[in-house]
Amino acid sequence: MSNYDKTACCEDMEENSKKGIKEVNGRCTGDVEAQPPKELEDADNCGCGCGDFPDESLILNPINPNKNADKEFFREFEEMAHLMDIMEIGYLKMDPEFIEKRGIDYPNAMVFTFKMNNKLIKTPTGEKAQNLNQEMYAKLGKITYELSDFIRSRGFATQVAHPYGNLIGLAELGQQAGLGWIGKHGLLITPELGPRLKISAIFTSIGNLPEETGADHSWIGDYCQRCSKCTIACSENAMVNKIHPTGEKEAEFHPELCIGCSEGCTSCIEECVFYKRGYDEIKRISDKLKERMLKKKQNTNIYHIKRNRR
Repeated sequence: MSNYDKTACCEDMEENSKKGIKEVNGRCTGDVEAQPPKELEDADNCGCGCGDFPDESLILNPINPNKNADKEFFREFEEMAHLMDIMEIGYLKMDPEFIEKRGIDYPNAMVFTFKMNNKLIKTPTGEKAQNLNQEMYAKLGKITYELSDFIRSRGFATQVAHPYGNLIGLAELGQQAGLGWIGKHGLLITPELGPRLKISAIFTSIGNLPEETGADHSWIGDYCQRCSKCTIACSENAMVNKIHPTGEKEAEFHPELCIGCSEGCTSCIEECVFYKRGYDEIKRISDKLKERMLKKKQNTNIYHIKRNRR
């Protein structure tokens, strides 16, 4: 087991809230998108992904931060991030009322994905896997603070959401930033990495973040509802398939049961088709399936029209 108590952070947050103390770094997992972003609020239901990491900033926030960056800044920043092994960067402007409730200082979010290595994914659940998992969280945390310092050095203010903390639900943040979509296993699935990733974020005073016009990833949710490989692979029953009276299936992810962050379990990732076959291949299969279903529906409609004419 990990040295981290999976429920301790929730208790601390509740107590700190009574004292008026704000948490400033972190993450927990919730469910999928809503407006206003209720799932990000539900991140208080800590399970996998709660921890306390020190602030590694080397540069203090400016007293009067700048609010607008030029194209050269973003080019240089993104080039630096990719050289530090950041795979994908998403940008998002958040609701001011929501961030005030969460203790977030700035409504402008930069979201980052970082590739998990196969060594972690192939290591059996337990102490060794958890040590590898912790190393990855620490590495991404260090990178995120270095990127934060770069931003501060240019006169902008920042607040870091550490990949293993409890400030906000990072998978949901990544989805809202257009990086991908949350699968049945509660993990963000992106075109570059599938589900084999860690996520961090920086909230900043920069008000003119690039506008995202990426692809629609919502089809992932529909595909995941038809697939149960991660559900079957989960030894903790953190994913449950529910069948409504209408016959419609719906998956429920229970982060409090997930041992991905407490024992380094990666069973759901290893069995995920997006990991095994890749985003592009599953997209091709999904499109083909939708095409067949549409054709079948059209043929059924034609049959009924002809029958009614007789």
